[in-house]
Amino acid sequence: MPETCRPHLEGREEWNGINNVTIERYMYRGAVRGMNSEYARTSRDKFITITTEGCRELCESPVDFYWHSDITTTLSIISNWILPIIALLSALPYDSLHRRTAGAPWWQTRIMGTLRALLNWVGSPETALTNTLFNIHQMHKCLAETKSSGQGISGNGTLRSLKMDAYYVLSCMGQFNMSEVSKTEFLEPLIYALFRGFVPLDVGEAAALALSTTYPPPNTTPEQRERSEQAKIWTSELLQEMAFQLRMLRRRGVYPSLVNVFLFCVAYAMAVVLAFSDVGERTTAHALALGILVSWLPLLVLFSILDRNPMSADRSRKLMSRWLWNADAIRRWEKYSGIPASQLTPPLIPTGGHPPLPDWWTWNKEENLRALQLQNGPIPLFDPFQQSVRFDPFIGEFVGQGRQMGYHGLALAVVHSVYDSHGIDRRMRSIQDIVVSTRKKLHGSRPWAWWGTALVSLTMVWLFAGMAFMISYNTPTVGFACRSGSYTIYGLLTFGSWFLSLLPSYKHPNNWRRAVAHVFNTLAVLTLILIIFASFSGIFNNCICKGALAGYLDFENAEFYRNKDHFNVYTWWMAGAIVGALPITLSLGWAVRLLIQLKPLWQASEQHNPHVRNPEVDMIWLI
Repeated sequence: MPETCRPHLEGREEWNGINNVTIERYMYRGAVRGMNSEYARTSRDKFITITTEGCRELCESPVDFYWHSDITTTLSIISNWILPIIALLSALPYDSLHRRTAGAPWWQTRIMGTLRALLNWVGSPETALTNTLFNIHQMHKCLAETKSSGQGISGNGTLRSLKMDAYYVLSCMGQFNMSEVSKTEFLEPLIYALFRGFVPLDVGEAAALALSTTYPPPNTTPEQRERSEQAKIWTSELLQEMAFQLRMLRRRGVYPSLVNVFLFCVAYAMAVVLAFSDVGERTTAHALALGILVSWLPLLVLFSILDRNPMSADRSRKLMSRWLWNADAIRRWEKYSGIPASQLTPPLIPTGGHPPLPDWWTWNKEENLRALQLQNGPIPLFDPFQQSVRFDPFIGEFVGQGRQMGYHGLALAVVHSVYDSHGIDRRMRSIQDIVVSTRKKLHGSRPWAWWGTALVSLTMVWLFAGMAFMISYNTPTVGFACRSGSYTIYGLLTFGSWFLSLLPSYKHPNNWRRAVAHVFNTLAVLTLILIIFASFSGIFNNCICKGALAGYLDFENAEFYRNKDHFNVYTWWMAGAIVGALPITLSLGWAVRLLIQLKPLWQASEQHNPHVRNPEVDMIWLI
């Protein structure tokens, strides 16, 4: 409260007809929240409190800005909190700002994409954390599938390197928006590309073992057997190269991000020390509340380190599309080899019989196919060996690290579909059975793991908001006021998008549904900006904000609140600081543990390029 009020309250000055007698109408003599009960019983009359109306009448300045009364307070809050918050925001996994794709609308530019991601991160951290933690869960499941357990393919340690490649590529593809992922023309080539190196084209592991003496079938020609073996080798080589490229494209910078998190933790510790060394200084307590409110930010940065985005999402998407083209070309080449021309659909066969090599990707082929698909009118028939599917339209924008709301559970659906059981005697299913099971899981309800991560994310964000509310609410004047109210509003607004994400219609939301969520996110971001500005400006230091619903303001100095016999601010501040610090500490330990565990899945270097390439496998798709 401005010091201009003190002379009027103490009766040392008469102002506008108000003196030590007439001032009584502005005094508040009722119960004071948070006051020690014994002190309230014996010495309540010594505690000066005035009504909110009295504050407005007696105080000359409506707002007590920090830079007017004490500029060091503003500078201290900026250095201790605002700068670490900015450092953490800069450490979030932004996408590269390439030029807009030719013909793309303005809302699909990289800048707009970055703004949308920022709205999701800051406007609804529980929604962003839900998607990030769920993706980490999927990565953990992918890593678990690479470990040898049981019999057959599952327990074959020599295949672990290839499993690492398959499941890492799968986890990366799950970070892209694929609204039509369940379509056969996309899902079947994907499963073939991932698992053809483990099982034959047409049967699963169990069937192949049961027919070990007669598989391949007796009527299979030597040429077909050779092509089957070549298909296995070629798809494995393409998979290894795809995994290597994605690992090299994975964004580095783990240690700089950890430094930013460390700086925030240092700021948090300093705020706690300052708060308890200057008990009663309300600016210190409110600064601590601000730090606790945004303590979800270092957690989001921590987990985004595990769920890293590629240095170029466009490059990754292009490589995935071309890789699938070549894998599907091998699938067609293997599937239709040896089938009489009269039985092919359509009944066309290239001149000279079956082609000696698959229809490898080239830029001209893809552009010609794109031009044909853009034409109005019937598309000419393709022979079975000729690629008729472009995979670019199936692989959408990068949505990892909570950039976009929605359910992205491709990796988990595939992981739960690969084997026929969970026991030690499990066997890998056939490619077609994996496709059917994956499609069924994608069309079904979201798994319990997703709901669990959603609940954990909401609990963490609301825990921080609740502790910030508790500290501000119990800092005299005790009661619901502007600061505690703004924390409540921010928490409720961030809850909006999270609640919408639970609805069935938001499993794969369209642009209009996302726009509704962005309204909540935008309001939440604006509220947080106001909270941060108020923390170092003192804009909430006015009569209305201090009195608020309590209807009165206290008028004591810091020394008064340092006395535990008057107000027990220690209890509330200590509880808020400890409870607020626990999730950060535990999450830091958990994140480091996960980083060590998951590192083998994505670890790569230029010195560990895949083996010598087969000259028959065209690698022009890497350009």
